[in-house]
Amino acid sequence: MRRLAALLAGCLLLTGCDFAGLQDMSLPGGPDLGSSPYEVTAEFEDVLGLAAHSAVKLDGVTVGEVEEIRRRGWHAEVTLRLPADVRLSRTATARVQQTSLLGEKFVSLEPGSGSGRLADGDRIGLRSTSRGVEVEEVLGATSMLLNGGGLDQVRTISTELQTALANGTDTRRFLRELTTFITTVDQQRERIVSIMANLDRLARSVNRDPQVVDRALRDLAPALRVLTAQRKPLVRMLDRLGRFSQVTTRVVRESGRDLVADLRALQPVLTQLRRSGKQLPESVEAILSFPFPDEVLHAARGDYVNLAVEMDLTPFTFLGNATGADLGGSLGLRAVVPQDAERPRGSR
Repeated sequence: MRRLAALLAGCLLLTGCDFAGLQDMSLPGGPDLGSSPYEVTAEFEDVLGLAAHSAVKLDGVTVGEVEEIRRRGWHAEVTLRLPADVRLSRTATARVQQTSLLGEKFVSLEPGSGSGRLADGDRIGLRSTSRGVEVEEVLGATSMLLNGGGLDQVRTISTELQTALANGTDTRRFLRELTTFITTVDQQRERIVSIMANLDRLARSVNRDPQVVDRALRDLAPALRVLTAQRKPLVRMLDRLGRFSQVTTRVVRESGRDLVADLRALQPVLTQLRRSGKQLPESVEAILSFPFPDEVLHAARGDYVNLAVEMDLTPFTFLGNATGADLGGSLGLRAVVPQDAERPRGSR
């Protein structure tokens, strides 16, 4: 035995190699890395109890091993050796996990998606790595919960919830109203999203022109002072307007049928007025120009017109003209135009 130990020590001294223990020896049962493996470096904030030569798994199958673990600043860098037939995307992720509650640590890989592939010497950054929960952390959290942690609060919540659910009618009504509310919100989600988008655009517009908004607010101050000074008259006006609205509503409600009947009775008159067309304005024009309408001027052939007017204002004639009855009297007003009269210059 002494000769074997001396021989081994002599070999180490002659070769000049360092020996760090069993991890430097090639042990059976490791993964088959093939003839041309490649290395990928993964950065972790904490590698827990991960050791060199730990397994590297992909979809639960061991495909590689941990080559080296070293500290770089405040995080750890783990070199992974993988066979050439294991190809990982540049979006691949790595996670330090544990086989069981007290089992060994290993690195679990997710291949990711994308066209780019990880090559020899590439890195998996901190954003793409994570670690599992340690047994010590679970036991510590359980200890805090049991020793003055959240059990009292859980008991209070359970008691209050049981008290609230004791009255089944109120609970059912509350749940029905809650369902109605949630359904209404779900039906209006597009409008809510549109309102939020409009508010976002408004906020951006206000943010782009803060000086304009500030000037508008300063200019609005005098108007607000005027409104404040006129508050009592405005309130009084609105109160009277409310009473007027009530009276108007009552009048329309009580006389609505009569108003509709009057409008229907007025419809034939308006229809005939519309049908009269141009005749009505011409008739009004003749009445306003009586007793010298435009038609009288067509009888003139010269520069002037001799007109003789006879007026009969006897009672019988006046009553006959007013009532349209024939009482034996003559016309109340008559104009006689000679045929040989001349029209005055400049007249129509």
